[in-house]
Amino acid sequence: MNLIQINNAILKFIIRIIVLIPFIAHAQYQGTGSVTRGPATTIMSNIYTCTGGRVTSLGSITSTDKKVWTVPSKTNFDNARFPFASDLNNSCTGKNFKSELEALASLNGKDIIDIDSSGELITAFVFADNYFEMYINGVPVGKDNVPYTPFNSNIIRFKVKRPFTVAMLLVDWEENLGLGSENNSGLSYYNGDGGMVAVFKDSFGNIIGKTDSSWKAQTYYTAPVVDLSCPKESGSLRLSDQCPTKGSNDGTKYYALHWERPAEWMMPYFDDSQWPAASIYANNVVGVDNKPAYTNFTNIFDHPGQDAQFIWSTNLILDNEVLVRYKVNHLTGTSENFNNRDMQVFPNPAHNKLFLSFKSTHKLHQVRSIEVYDLFGHQVIYSSTALLEYINIESLSAGVYLIKVWTEHGSFIQKFVAE
Repeated sequence: MNLIQINNAILKFIIRIIVLIPFIAHAQYQGTGSVTRGPATTIMSNIYTCTGGRVTSLGSITSTDKKVWTVPSKTNFDNARFPFASDLNNSCTGKNFKSELEALASLNGKDIIDIDSSGELITAFVFADNYFEMYINGVPVGKDNVPYTPFNSNIIRFKVKRPFTVAMLLVDWEENLGLGSENNSGLSYYNGDGGMVAVFKDSFGNIIGKTDSSWKAQTYYTAPVVDLSCPKESGSLRLSDQCPTKGSNDGTKYYALHWERPAEWMMPYFDDSQWPAASIYANNVVGVDNKPAYTNFTNIFDHPGQDAQFIWSTNLILDNEVLVRYKVNHLTGTSENFNNRDMQVFPNPAHNKLFLSFKSTHKLHQVRSIEVYDLFGHQVIYSSTALLEYINIESLSAGVYLIKVWTEHGSFIQKFVAE
């Protein structure tokens, strides 16, 4: 072999090593996800605009196993057949309602999705960071009006029979497409976070479902991943808690992990038994204390008797596309019905004082909150978290009312007549 042949052989070896470098790095990753590196190509720019909002775009990127991925997620935002949710609080549309009742009063009924014509009317209240799509028994019932920012909250109403299955796509949007990050806090590649909270009420205002650890949650897009050796998998858990989450000003070489969504994941018959339980996060961790779309409605989301919790997958910061599921049963963690004998109110009819009485298994000191509604359960007339010997109803007009009491054992509701 002459000198030229030797040099050519060395050059070919060096080229081969350079080509293999990404695959050597990828070999450190032992999980089931598809690996991408670097930024995605923008395929749809600014799908939604609002004054003061972030640029909301979609990108495409190809993984090392030759699969093409839409980032941050393939959504139905531009699908006219998938209904938008109604506004609870939305600065982009100017519908900055101050209360649940004000927002509901603005609706004309055309928003109600009829899943079961003979079913009951259910109202869902949702705050998502950043975007969500909701299915009930596989039927699309509402998607977020604002995919990125400003932060907003939504109302979704539908008629369905219990039990029913809630399935939701949750997306933490990104500015640096394919890299799960945004320009924030002085960093070009700042790792944002997610979080979603929801409450479901029946036509009487009873909470029949809320987000907590009994929901299921699975991640399908994790980014940015600085080091591919840090993500781990344990059964169905896709863990990235050992991965760095500190932002930087140079993230163009970061990796991302992608998984394909299972077919018919939103259907009631889909088997989610192997999915991990949803992780719960405190309000201050999600960072909602300065967001009116949330703080105006803490009476719903942070109800003293049935506090809904923010949920996500195991990593609030790095997991950007999450699917969650939950089944609302005939009785969901409550004991409420109009023939409930565990709680009695007396005298009934009452003139000026209304007393509560519980079975021996329940105690008055276990009461967390008391509310009095109009007959239809739409308007709160009286509310208290104090333990009182009786409720003063002297100011009530003559008529029929509902009283709802939250205790450590659940919630109870009864009718009473004011004279």
